Amino acid sequence: MMPIRFSFRRAALVLGASFLLLGVHAQGIFYSAGFESGSWPAEFDLGPEVERLDSDGSGTGEFVPAWRIGNAMDANAGAFFPVPNVPTGNRFAMANDDAEPCDCDLAEVALVLNAPSFVGRSGIALECRVFHERTLGGGDAFVEVSLGGGSWILLATVPVLVGDWQPLLVNLGAFDGLDDVRIRFRWSDGGNWASGFAVDDIVLRERSPNDLSIEAAHIGDPGASPFQTGDQRLAYAQIPLEQTAPLIVSAELMNRGTQALDGMNLSASVALDGTVQLVLDTLLAGSLNPGERTIIVLSSDWIPASAGAVTVTFTASSSGTDDEPTNNSSVAALRITGPGWDLGYGAMARDMGQEQGVRGDTTGFILANRMELPNSGSVVRGMSAYVTANSALGAQLRAILFDVNLAFVDTSTRYTLTQEDLDRAGSGAPLYLPFVGLEPLAAGDYFVGVQLLDGTGSAFVGLSGSSPTGAALFMQGVNFDVEYLRSTPMVRLHLEDYAVGVAERNVDQGVIVHVHPVPMHDSGVLRFSLDRASQSMWRLMDLHGREEMRSELGILGAGEHSYSIDVQGLAAGVYFVELHTDGQRSVRRVVVAR
Repeated sequence: MMPIRFSFRRAALVLGASFLLLGVHAQGIFYSAGFESGSWPAEFDLGPEVERLDSDGSGTGEFVPAWRIGNAMDANAGAFFPVPNVPTGNRFAMANDDAEPCDCDLAEVALVLNAPSFVGRSGIALECRVFHERTLGGGDAFVEVSLGGGSWILLATVPVLVGDWQPLLVNLGAFDGLDDVRIRFRWSDGGNWASGFAVDDIVLRERSPNDLSIEAAHIGDPGASPFQTGDQRLAYAQIPLEQTAPLIVSAELMNRGTQALDGMNLSASVALDGTVQLVLDTLLAGSLNPGERTIIVLSSDWIPASAGAVTVTFTASSSGTDDEPTNNSSVAALRITGPGWDLGYGAMARDMGQEQGVRGDTTGFILANRMELPNSGSVVRGMSAYVTANSALGAQLRAILFDVNLAFVDTSTRYTLTQEDLDRAGSGAPLYLPFVGLEPLAAGDYFVGVQLLDGTGSAFVGLSGSSPTGAALFMQGVNFDVEYLRSTPMVRLHLEDYAVGVAERNVDQGVIVHVHPVPMHDSGVLRFSLDRASQSMWRLMDLHGREEMRSELGILGAGEHSYSIDVQGLAAGVYFVELHTDGQRSVRRVVVAR
């Protein structure tokens, strides 16, 4: 029997983590407010307007709302409020004192929701997600409640989390059955030109007594310290086959009900290319109080033996009846890469494959990710980075490799960005730079990065997904001062040569496949030719191996075939279309743009 090791950590009502919050937890919702239309719902009161200030901090006599609706680009227009663009293009409510329309003093601002009546309702909770960094001298943020316009009652102080959205649940059960309940989000910039505060996906919900939920599923341990070397605990989207290690997975559980839960069980079924390899199962000691969260880490001795898509399906249960079983399961995925994966080529990646922000500058810098190599003897072939299209033509870059102590290991030659590179960046294609030394590496942690050479122009690289402190860094200045990032640079390590400027290779000697256009907006075409009749099917997968769509084609005759691919319902990003014909498999990259 496969050895199982597990640990768990508890958290209070709010936990900073990558998250999947609302949407699937629809039971009992009686009010919801997103801001995708760009207009304020009628139930919101923005409070008094604030005076705009000039560059010297003097009033201009012009008054504007303290709150606005915008997206991540709007938020970071002043370069001091880097709200992650999750999901892509999402709009949210924000108080931001450093971007249009407000260069203002936001020492005390409040956004008030005049909630619908609570009469006849019970077990009420407020759920939302917030972005609250408190950087550059920003102040605290609070959630408060008032009855009928009376005094405000403090319910929650919003924790600080740098670089990521965080879920928030506030128990409103003390106000069950009452009318004229007002909820406000209060924030202060601390009297400084700080960053801001953002809130989105606001929901009021009646909770059931018993409701255990899996809030997030992870490959790796989201609470592990990157500074503890020796095992592979960081969250990876891709790992080269030669650097696979015993699998570690984790799930975040939450008690969304009103009663304490006990007798909880978590199982994880691990499959490689759809074939179950092992099942991890554990019974949790103790109980989980209402609103409480815990992260369960499951370790095993299983190491993948071949390239492919690893999917881990988590299922949670507790003693007694669960009033909403639909949120008791979740899936995490990992791609094991080898020479045959299109755009993989032995790639080691920690980003989520979809740009959520950017980092760069007009002066020299190094942007790098920590990679954990548990096995000695690998030759690092190169680095790829998702350099964005707003980088400067002629900017000079190089790949760079450091050991765990940031001592130099290897570099590429200088590379000058061409117009073709910028055009490819606009369609979501990475820039690949090969290393020079090509010497086998010892096991250990390494930083792989991209360096902009000072004085050659500007360069910007995509960010995607969250990182624990120590797993990603930005270095700049004469002494290359280190800033640890909470967002993951889209920088990848390659242990196989990357096919540059040539057609993408097929997996397992499969049929030649063409996909166009690149990028796709609403639809595209899959085209291939068969030399004999074959049982055929195709499916579309995201970068984590999750299947987005599938089409069983039956037995197709020899000759040319083409099929339409509808991508209107997909988020912008990179996907793979996989064609199966009589035991052969071919893969092509699909870029979806919005």
